[in-house]
Amino acid sequence: MKHLIFENRRLAPLPHRIGWTFFTAIFWILWLYLLLPLFTLLLWVLGLASYVEYFGWTVFFEFDRMINTALTYSLVVFILGGSLLLWARVEFMRFRDRARRGIPVAVSSEEIALFTKLPVEKIELWKTARRIVIDHDLHGNLHSAQ
Repeated sequence: MKHLIFENRRLAPLPHRIGWTFFTAIFWILWLYLLLPLFTLLLWVLGLASYVEYFGWTVFFEFDRMINTALTYSLVVFILGGSLLLWARVEFMRFRDRARRGIPVAVSSEEIALFTKLPVEKIELWKTARRIVIDHDLHGNLHSAQ
């Protein structure tokens, strides 16, 4: 009975085995990196327990300060987030029934010629040209086109 490549990795070509090993290692490293906060929390709890043993009740005063800081930060986040949500709601109410984008209006060659003050024949040639070099004056008005 033949073994599938999934069952026997030696049947896969060497570059594939190296590639899969490399990606497997990268994703294991990424997985461990994502678990670092949990590991840090565990070490913090263990460190907090030993801190209580060594220094007695002072940890509760620091814990109280930490809670006050967390509540202050939470209040700031709540105010900023709430104001952002309120602003989004006001903007939604302002623009909910308006179609702000429409179909662009086609501009004729005559209108372009009137705007640029150039002959219509040049404008018609622009439509089929592959490259156009346009020169502007200091005020942004069209000076010449080739």
